[in-house]
Order: sequence, then structure tokens, then C-alpha cells
Amino acid sequence: MSGQFIASQDGTRIWAEAAGTPGKPPVVFVHGFLTSGLNWARQFGDKRLLESLYMIRYEIRGHGRSDQPESEDAYGSARHAEDFQASSEPRSLGGIIIPDLLSRFGTSPLPVAGHIMLNAIPWRSMLPEILTPYSTTILLPLSSPDLPDFQKALEGLISGFFSPGYLAQVSFEEKCAWVGSAASMNAAARTFSISRTQDEKALRSVSRDLPILCIQAMGDTLMESDKHEEFMKRHFGDNLEYRRVPGGGHAPFYEYPEIVNPMIIEFVRRVTIIQSRL
Repeated sequence: MSGQFIASQDGTRIWAEAAGTPGKPPVVFVHGFLTSGLNWARQFGDKRLLESLYMIRYEIRGHGRSDQPESEDAYGSARHAEDFQASSEPRSLGGIIIPDLLSRFGTSPLPVAGHIMLNAIPWRSMLPEILTPYSTTILLPLSSPDLPDFQKALEGLISGFFSPGYLAQVSFEEKCAWVGSAASMNAAARTFSISRTQDEKALRSVSRDLPILCIQAMGDTLMESDKHEEFMKRHFGDNLEYRRVPGGGHAPFYEYPEIVNPMIIEFVRRVTIIQSRL
């Protein structure tokens, strides 16, 4: 994997990589807690996506190859927004960083053209509504400085990423790609990445204007799927395109790239047509 380090506004070095076709719609892929840009191997290796999009992936501060600041202030909402801006191009699509981005840089004009959510949440405060009991048992020790507790929780997390049937097929190398980078994270990065707050008011204010594609696997053991769908439809209404993937764990983009990747292309094309008419 190539890539480069980009300095965010506070000097934190953020690892980022671009692939695909320059001039095509840009899409920013943002990984989740304790993982890295390696998660997107089945998107960045997909010929259809590479031909149809200009893709950017970066590793959020505290994760992967990016710097791991040790102060709580370094993990504030504005810092995450600045990392996104430094790593990406304007008018792109991203993940849970969207509330940070809109809060930091405003909503007029919108700094993104659309929002793709892959078994994701729109803002962090919704977590208590949709987490499964399984999730709540592993989240606290994932930020623990106690190594045995952390290791045990990490094993539980990898089991949650994939459906039981698929987990048996996951190689050692793949497991390392998914959670290996977590072993090098300092306690501050793990703690403040999960405990940080977000200002969700800006995203709420444009919830009926920002095109959103939500792709949710029905075998996810980390989220209550029905509660997640109800929450999303309640807050985003007809502006939301909600797509269910039968089975699958918390990472349908990895288990089912043949299903998810065409959905991404279709959504980006639709958003691009909408933007061209404005």
C-alpha cells in the first residue's frame, strides 16, 4: 500500500491514499474504531470502483499510521473535521465524520454532496439506542489500559465484524489487517477516540437536504438492525435510501463487495446527476 502523510491544522500527521480515476466523483472512505484503511481492500481493489470513482481513504488520528496524540483536546470534533478536509477533496462523500465536518465548516454550501453509511451511525449520541448487549460488554474494555481486558474485548470485536459463517473463512492475515493496528494504539488514542463528543446540530439541520445511502447488514451483532432503521427513517425521512443486506456482520462491504460496491456506484451517479442540475 502506498499513500502519504498530510499535516492537519494542528500539525497531526494523517496517513492518506488516493486511487481510481482523477476527474471522476471523489468518495472518501472513513474506517471505524480500532481499525485502519486496510478495511477498504475490497473497494480499492475493485475495477468497477476504480474506473467509476476517485477514491480517497485516510486513517483517523490515533489509528493506523496516523499520529496518536495523547491529549484529550486533540480528539475533539473540530480536529476530526480538519483531518477530513486535509485528506480529501471538496464535494465528496464520507462516514461518521460528517457531523464534525458540518459543525466545523458549516452547511451553506454543504461541504459534501452525499453521505454513505455502511453499518454506521449518523452521530455518536445515538449509540445507546441501537447497541446490542454484546456491544456494551466489549466497548468499555476496548479503551481499558489493562492489556488482558483489552485483548479479550478485541477478540470479541473481530467476532462482531463478520457473520459466524464467514468468520470461519477469515485468514490470519485478514484478522491482522482488521485489528492488528489496534495493538499499536496507545491508551489515550483508544480512550479519547471512543469517548469524544460530537456537535450533531449541523447535521440535524440538513437531515432533509443531504442525500444519504445507508447500507445495513441484517446479521450485525453490534447493532440492533430494526432500531437502527427506525432511527434513521425518523430523523432523515424520504431523503434516506435504506438498503438491507441479508445476513452479514458489521462489515458488509468486506463480506459482500459484489452487492455493496454496485450500490455505492449507483448512489454516487444519482447524487452527481442531482448536483449537475443545481
